[in-house]
Amino acid sequence: MKSPHKLLFVLLMTTSTATVLSSSNWLVTWIGLEINMIGFIPLMYYKTTANESETAVKYLIPQSLGSTMFITSALISHHSDNIQSLMPIAMCLKLGAAPFHFWFPAVMSGLSLTPAFILLTWQKIAPIFAISSMNPTLITKILPVAGISALWGGIGGLNQTDVRLLLSYSSIAHTGWMLASISAPSEVLTLYLMTYVMINTSLFIALLQNSVKLHKQLFPSSQKPYESFLLAITILSLGGLPPLTGFIMKLLVLMFSEAKMIIMMTLILGAIMSLYYYLTLTFSPLLSLHKMPISQLKLITSASTSFLLSQILPLSLLLFFF
Repeated sequence: MKSPHKLLFVLLMTTSTATVLSSSNWLVTWIGLEINMIGFIPLMYYKTTANESETAVKYLIPQSLGSTMFITSALISHHSDNIQSLMPIAMCLKLGAAPFHFWFPAVMSGLSLTPAFILLTWQKIAPIFAISSMNPTLITKILPVAGISALWGGIGGLNQTDVRLLLSYSSIAHTGWMLASISAPSEVLTLYLMTYVMINTSLFIALLQNSVKLHKQLFPSSQKPYESFLLAITILSLGGLPPLTGFIMKLLVLMFSEAKMIIMMTLILGAIMSLYYYLTLTFSPLLSLHKMPISQLKLITSASTSFLLSQILPLSLLLFFF
């Protein structure tokens, strides 16, 4: 990146997100969102290429538009309640939720894996919690956006070959589930977001080790079988395959969300479509497990037990507390 002070920009992102989460008025929320954007844009220059400059502009314009809509509607809402509905729409634009997602795949395709991971995870925290702090009436109005996002994320990822585009449409689908969880108890949204970040962390660690760009590079022949197995389990957990953690967090949303039945059905349909293209990615490496010698099967058992338990148990246990 162009500036050597990476820690400063990471600190800006962290403190600005904390500002949004702890703010008591919309002006402070807007300031936190702006500082968050300023902190992330320099981090997008990972390899200092011209493509990254173009990507930064593609990110800056919709983010600035969303911030302008947000602060304008917040100011005018003191005189007219009708304009207040633009506030959650502005946050959906910043999140990249469908149908306001036009910028998100284009930005993701031009980023390196590390800033792409930040965009998929950390950059969602401030806008989603800003929406959750709004009036319940406003939250009810944007629940259709949740269904559209889940469905469009499932449709958009069907024929993608670029891993970052695949993950961007997966993120759009998960954004829909996060928006639906806002109408549930606050713990559900927090759990969903934390789990989504953890699954993406393990996935991006594997992608960075192999410098993956296309989906055909996810499972190279040189990769050890048990490593392919663990990566496949992580991908399926992100897709929401039962009984993995990704399925449990979606089950919590379905159990506690106050969204209408038609929105719930749209969420489920989008999740099924997302799971379809994740299964197509992992079908071959999972079937190849029977070709491994007994010694490597023993290695799988010892190396992956704790990982599999971490993918299955944590949120399953939390069901007893709701």
